[in-house]
Amino acid sequence: MAQIKKILFPVDFSDSCVGAARYVAAFAGQFEAEVTLLHAVTMGEQTLAEELLPGARARLDSFLSDEFKYFTTHRVCIVKDPPSAIAEYAQSWNPDLAMLPTHGLGYFRRHLLGSVTAKALHDLQCPVWTSVHAETAPQLDQIHCRRILCAVDLSEHSGSIVTWAARLAREYQADLAIAHAMPRVDAAAAEYLESGYLQKEFDRYISEKATKGIETLQTKTGSSARVFLDYGHPVEVITSAARDFSADLLVIGRHGAAGLAGLPPQKRVGYHTVNAYAIMRESPCPVISI
Repeated sequence: MAQIKKILFPVDFSDSCVGAARYVAAFAGQFEAEVTLLHAVTMGEQTLAEELLPGARARLDSFLSDEFKYFTTHRVCIVKDPPSAIAEYAQSWNPDLAMLPTHGLGYFRRHLLGSVTAKALHDLQCPVWTSVHAETAPQLDQIHCRRILCAVDLSEHSGSIVTWAARLAREYQADLAIAHAMPRVDAAAAEYLESGYLQKEFDRYISEKATKGIETLQTKTGSSARVFLDYGHPVEVITSAARDFSADLLVIGRHGAAGLAGLPPQKRVGYHTVNAYAIMRESPCPVISI
């Protein structure tokens, strides 16, 4: 089964953090995992961080104490900026999963992940759970993982993503599906392929290639997942598939060289991260990125 025995949970005491804690408890209960609640103390407007440390430590010690009383927990306060605290603690403790909500404000919420979340996604090597809907999280007994959608771009990294998602699905006895976005013809090619015959031939080639790629992937990973294939931008295709599948969890890649770009290699630099972040922002369900 997927080995999630150590969960890192950065805490900032926000409403989103309280909501995310319910998902942390759900994962910890499912896997009998130990949890580290990590809070980074920074300098106030007119107060040194060291002076704020005792109060912050007391607040962390009492934070959701009833909700986590049945789990093995560690409560750690560090005087450091949050991104550095998360990265350094993760390097020393080596968690199997980090869980944190996104934080964006107003207009920018739909266009940017919170800076702490974005930095954690960039720096951490372990899978990272995140959700833009954490502040409206259901009660613990209403949190389920019955349907897991795995998004792939059919790069060499896709096999490890499907394998991880399939193991998680087996642990939860959940239904597993795979989603893949097929590229559209760009404007120049569309003009060349203006004739209906050529356009159909191109679409058939792309579809057959994707279908064969997913069949090969499922054979190698031993999965038999439902497949969602569609033409379009990865963000639109993947989030639409998550809604159609009524997914409780979406698993994507974020560290692969190709990521979810759906672009030729020479155009992929940096683009996979943009796609992964956009999918996290737009996903109707929580996302684990690997």
